[in-house]
Amino acid sequence: FRVEVALQDINDHSPVFPAERVTFKIPERGDPGSRFTLEVARDLDIGSNSVQTYSISPENEYFSVSYGSRIRGKKYVELVLEKPLDREEQAEMHFSLIAVDGGSPPRSGTTQIHIVILDVNDNFPVFPHEVYDVQVLENAPEGSVVLTVLATDRDAGTNGNVSYEFSEAMGQSDSAFEIDPTTGEIKLTKTLDFEAAETHELSVRATDGGGLSAICKVLVEVLDVNDNAPELVVSSFSSP
Repeated sequence: FRVEVALQDINDHSPVFPAERVTFKIPERGDPGSRFTLEVARDLDIGSNSVQTYSISPENEYFSVSYGSRIRGKKYVELVLEKPLDREEQAEMHFSLIAVDGGSPPRSGTTQIHIVILDVNDNFPVFPHEVYDVQVLENAPEGSVVLTVLATDRDAGTNGNVSYEFSEAMGQSDSAFEIDPTTGEIKLTKTLDFEAAETHELSVRATDGGGLSAICKVLVEVLDVNDNAPELVVSSFSSP
């Protein structure tokens, strides 16, 4: 007698992803609808006991998961970007991708998704004040620090590095000042003279590594010191 035995599958295997952790580096402000391909989970069971659905946990507003079968039955799973990312709001994201089979009870497998949000130069340098007022004695020596201006930039890396210079747009009336391009420290290059100019208006430009810039004004008031003796000027004189 010839006997044939057909084995009936039971759900005794859980879905398994090829990697326990997957990292994606995604630029902020990316286009919604962008897709990022993942390796599908493997399940040794067949039919309805194999992988049926994928989900994200915890759910978030930035990503969804798309899965199915392509031509010739090749299965796929992808992360879909639903809305632009903002590195300044959140630099990294962590969540799980869960694969669930169709057994009863169902079995599941997970892989950790790590999203690193790459910075783009989308923030301008910002001065805390549009106008700075400072007073300086006219006998302050050369090299004295008048003021330090500081602009902040929320971008990272070179996009957030700020350099300083005097802006030619406002026109500098003298060369009595210099600015450190790294620290924003403004110093005197020579002593001031109250009698020659009581105020000086400077325009400082802060520029980040991506070329975005901002401008602030610095108004320097020169304070008089008693450095001049009285002068007697006689235009005419007669005495009988």
